Amino acid sequence: MTQYKVVTKRIVSPDGKVIAEATSVVSTSGDSQSQISQSVSVKVSGNGASCSSYSASSSNSED
Repeated sequence: MTQYKVVTKRIVSPDGKVIAEATSVVSTSGDSQSQISQSVSVKVSGNGASCSSYSASSSNSED
């Protein structure tokens, strides 16, 4: 059975605007192949708007 975990963190300015937001999504397979995938997305807003993302996966097959 596949399991998911989503974590979102925000940096909020004193006036209530979201300055930055980071979201991490991790999924794992519950079978003998032990596959793990992670995706991280970072959004920054403001005068110098920028965006970045990261993705990784790994697997471990037991034969």
